[in-house]
Amino acid sequence: FICDYTDLNGYSPTMQEIADKVGVSRPTVHRYVVKLCEDGILNRSGYRSLTSVKGKAPVKRVPVVGEIACGVPMLAEENIEEYMSLPTSLIGNGDFFLLHASGDSMIEVGINDGDLAILFKTKIAENGDIVAASIGEDEEFGITLKHFYRNADRYELRPANPAYRSLISTHCDIHGKLIMIIRNY
Repeated sequence: FICDYTDLNGYSPTMQEIADKVGVSRPTVHRYVVKLCEDGILNRSGYRSLTSVKGKAPVKRVPVVGEIACGVPMLAEENIEEYMSLPTSLIGNGDFFLLHASGDSMIEVGINDGDLAILFKTKIAENGDIVAASIGEDEEFGITLKHFYRNADRYELRPANPAYRSLISTHCDIHGKLIMIIRNY
């Protein structure tokens, strides 16, 4: 229960929450927690700071919010399909989301159709970053995964496949910056 609660909320439950869930008294929970800490199974460093020493590594629940075009941009709605637990040692801290890559406009940088893109939620990007972005007024081109470039008052979303053209506009909304790809073989 402690591990599942911590995975879901990002912090551990209180003794009372454990007692309520397990159906025993708070002093009984306290006694067991102390014993589990003595046995090296749990670590307790303060209020809401119980961590499993043996077993699960710290994780972050990250929403999978749909599909993103790696080709012709598409309109996208942020509907959470599911959550994936990803190790914080892998992605770090922050606000993240996942999207299924669709298309082949980014194949030259190793992003293939069907890959799962992990993005850091941000509105800011540097030239050359791979971003999930919409370009044009009112998202006229939809949302796509491309290299971001800004030159004066013009924005460019550049593919990594010569079969596709860059999208250029005076308006661009960045939704996230790519940090990692997960691929099934």
